[in-house]
Amino acid sequence: MGRFTRLLVGLLVLAALLAVALGVVAVAFDRPSIVESESRIVGVNATTTVVETDLTVSNPNPIAVRLGDATVATNVAMNGVEVGTGTKHGIRLDRGTTDVSLTTVVDNRRIPDWWVTHVRNGERTRVTTTANVTLPVIGRTATLTETTTTRTSITDRLNSSAPRPINASLPLVSDPILVVERTRASWGDVTAETTPLELRTRLRNPTSVPLSITRLDYTVTMNGITVGNGTTGTATTVPTGGQGSLRAETDIRNERLDDWWVTHVQRGQHTDLRVSFTAVLSLPGGETVRVPLDGLDYTTAVDTDVLANDSTARTRLGGLPSHEDKHASAVSPNPGR
Repeated sequence: MGRFTRLLVGLLVLAALLAVALGVVAVAFDRPSIVESESRIVGVNATTTVVETDLTVSNPNPIAVRLGDATVATNVAMNGVEVGTGTKHGIRLDRGTTDVSLTTVVDNRRIPDWWVTHVRNGERTRVTTTANVTLPVIGRTATLTETTTTRTSITDRLNSSAPRPINASLPLVSDPILVVERTRASWGDVTAETTPLELRTRLRNPTSVPLSITRLDYTVTMNGITVGNGTTGTATTVPTGGQGSLRAETDIRNERLDDWWVTHVQRGQHTDLRVSFTAVLSLPGGETVRVPLDGLDYTTAVDTDVLANDSTARTRLGGLPSHEDKHASAVSPNPGR
């Protein structure tokens, strides 16, 4: 997970330089460097997602350096919603190389709040990682902040102009009973409780009888987790050989999204989203039948790189972000209160 790695690399170097500048380290001091770093999601359960960062730090000095019992505190926010924190106390750099392990814990209960901002922001999330290194012996704190952006395109991927037949195996009516000619999807007005997904479909009736859809039941699943279900749509009739329009508004229950998040992380931040429908059709003669509208189902893949697992990185820094860290910034230490 590159954003944590780069941030913590910068903090360790910044802490060492701060200690030297303020006279905490009284000997000639060569700058330490990070020779290897790796971050990964190491666990997820119903309540938390755990991210671990392993650093190998090279200390070229002939003595061990203890950074004033420094404390490193990390904070992760997504679109302004704080989702995770972590703390590491008393960092010591031995002669040669030292392995440093840092843990950040994400609170899964914050995922529904983040989701609301993600959809409202056009399926775009700004991830801000802030870390503070504090040297209590001198009452000083240094801060480093990095910002990255992740995007999804759920509604765009649900749009389609490919014809899809709907078969029902009804007596006296040949299949397909309807053909989906076009589908369009958009988000409705998102609230803290629900995320409306509005679906508009153009249907063609190739049969010799008019077909009336009197009710439309739906289920929304994400990785098999039911996040919404209910009844939607208004009655519509598709004439023989003609076309008709069907509009449905489905609701995702945001309170169920922390359960979904667990499966999303377990699958490498991949989700299969599916909206399935069952229609009540009114046939000539007054007969009504329930028909699964498999051809009307909306399916798409949702992939993210929030808190993503990155491969091992090798870095050598000099106290400021490297040229690759275009969004990182170092803030000069301010006196503590």
